[in-house]
Amino acid sequence: MKEMEADVLIIGGGIAGLMAAEYLSSHKNVIVITKFSAEKSNSFLAQGGISAAIDREDSWTEHFLDTLKAGHHHNDQEAVKQLVKEGESVVRTLTEWGVCFDRHENGSFMLGKEGGHHRNRIVHAGGDQTGKKVIEALISRVKSKVKVVSHQYAVDLIIQDHRCIGVYGKDDKNRTTIFQAKTTLLAGGGYAGIYGTTSNAYGSDGSVLGMAYRAGLELSDLEFVQFHPTLLSGRVPAGLITEAVRGQGGILVNSSGVPFMQDVHPLKDLAPRDIVSKRLFQEIHEHGEKVYLDISSIKGFRTKFPGVTMLCENADIDLNKGLIPVSPGAHFTMGGIVTDLSGKTSLRGLYAIGECANTGVHGANRLASNSLLEGAVFAKAAATSILSCEKSDSQPLLSKRKKMKDKKAIQLKGLLEEKDIQRLMDKYAGIVRNKEELEIAAKKLDLCSWKPDLIKQPLSVIKRFNMQTIAWLTVTSCLKREESRGSHYRKDFPSQKNDWNSKKITRSLWHDESIIAEKTAAGIFN
Repeated sequence: MKEMEADVLIIGGGIAGLMAAEYLSSHKNVIVITKFSAEKSNSFLAQGGISAAIDREDSWTEHFLDTLKAGHHHNDQEAVKQLVKEGESVVRTLTEWGVCFDRHENGSFMLGKEGGHHRNRIVHAGGDQTGKKVIEALISRVKSKVKVVSHQYAVDLIIQDHRCIGVYGKDDKNRTTIFQAKTTLLAGGGYAGIYGTTSNAYGSDGSVLGMAYRAGLELSDLEFVQFHPTLLSGRVPAGLITEAVRGQGGILVNSSGVPFMQDVHPLKDLAPRDIVSKRLFQEIHEHGEKVYLDISSIKGFRTKFPGVTMLCENADIDLNKGLIPVSPGAHFTMGGIVTDLSGKTSLRGLYAIGECANTGVHGANRLASNSLLEGAVFAKAAATSILSCEKSDSQPLLSKRKKMKDKKAIQLKGLLEEKDIQRLMDKYAGIVRNKEELEIAAKKLDLCSWKPDLIKQPLSVIKRFNMQTIAWLTVTSCLKREESRGSHYRKDFPSQKNDWNSKKITRSLWHDESIIAEKTAAGIFN
């Protein structure tokens, strides 16, 4: 069995993981492991930009208020302040690191506007290629200083003396590697891939959340799954039509060419994503309409949006007609591993940042283009915390004490196929939810097996187990929140309730196990 050691082990090669690696690499020996390659991360695929209060007419307080409003005031205000105050600094740092953001001829930034923002404050690079440009720049910086191990799936945390000292990993050939480190940083993304209709093309199965949950850490806000309004309709995997298209004048219309966001929200087509997605859902599923993004008023569309242009051309959509067929799909997950504002979890030696973490920064619905910003801001915060930790906090690694014991493979009863999990989530836990359908999904997804030794299982089983675990946790969290707030809409509880203000649904293995034991004893699961 192969072993690798580092001062810091980072799980995930998106913006959060790579920026943390860059900050740490001058002081620490860093290893980054990724499921695929960094070029296949969701950060790389991000078409949207980075929100920052750069314009002299703008301010961090306005960005702060827009973020709270989009998040339906479920946000942690200190986390939001930390996020928005760093916007200009993030753009400046990335520029120094080689990212060429789009500018006017006079050198000023081209600032776009997206859903939920009341001002133009989105910086882009290469039009709709921001994620690609950022990740390419970061890879260029870290490649000579950081060891990046691709095609490694992190299976479980290694815990010794109540401290995380690394992870067990598996490659595509089911070979196990023990990655050991004084500090482990989870930056493995979210769990929107548990849905079939999703903008997430690669690996977003919630694996790092599954690891944390099995280790006893708390997860929170799992019911808040953001559905992006404009995924390319009829395509699998669904391609994303960036919100910046609407920021440039794109209008949502039905089959008759009638705009339908005009009277829904003051920001019309640029309303927050939860509002636009619910309206599209109504148009498609209740009115039987097809929905299009009318781009006929946008001059130079192909130049401004090369990624969207290529996506549409590959799908044989004639852009000369000025209409792109769209529908909503799972895009971003607000829930995650509970951390403080530096990314620290409740387990010593373990941090979590980016989409897999839950600082409360996004509340019940993420404001557009705050995701790349989040990855950058909390990568810096985590790196600063790691570098400031006293040396006395470190402990000898596993290889210097004891080797991993062999674990027997077990048979997992009730494990579903990946497509069946995704179909269940699409059908019963999508944009519009209700108790009856959520209970159907919860029963079908329940594994009743909470602490399996996964390391001896084939990779295909491990992936499905993670997906089903996170899907079950998501569905049962949806059941627990008996109100509608942000991205979580219950048809049987259609209003936002004051007694749910600031109330979080927090999940942990130990709490859920006690409930399972009680129900089993009562014969509910027999």
